[in-house]
Amino acid sequence: IANQDILVKLKRYKESKMSSDIVNKYEDFVIDRKEDMTILTINISRPSNKEVNEFKLTLDDVLSFTDSKKLIIDFNACSFPDSVMLGAMVKAHKELQKNGGFLVAVAYPGKVRFLLGQTGLDRIIKIFDTKEDAIISFKSEIF
Repeated sequence: IANQDILVKLKRYKESKMSSDIVNKYEDFVIDRKEDMTILTINISRPSNKEVNEFKLTLDDVLSFTDSKKLIIDFNACSFPDSVMLGAMVKAHKELQKNGGFLVAVAYPGKVRFLLGQTGLDRIIKIFDTKEDAIISFKSEIF
């Protein structure tokens, strides 16, 4: 299945599962493919409870509907990820590792990067300053 086909199927599936107010916020979590990598970009500064649940659903769907074993989660537009979001990210990381994959995060040095360090996630999940750095790491397979 072509990358674009996977993303279209994922979006249709999500739309069929969710209420219209959440579907309208689909652009808050942008899913993109680059070669064999899936990139999930969070475009919300301070997610509400509803948006946190949407993130969890989106992450579950990405794991279910893509064959990618390389996932990049970009937090650069998010100033305060909820603890539930971080828990979902750890769950996804473990799921990918179990299947021979990897998850990395993107967060500029600052509040989010500090939070990831305070929670110890930076010891479990590699964190990069930019998407480009994360993509290069996957291409170089530096793990």
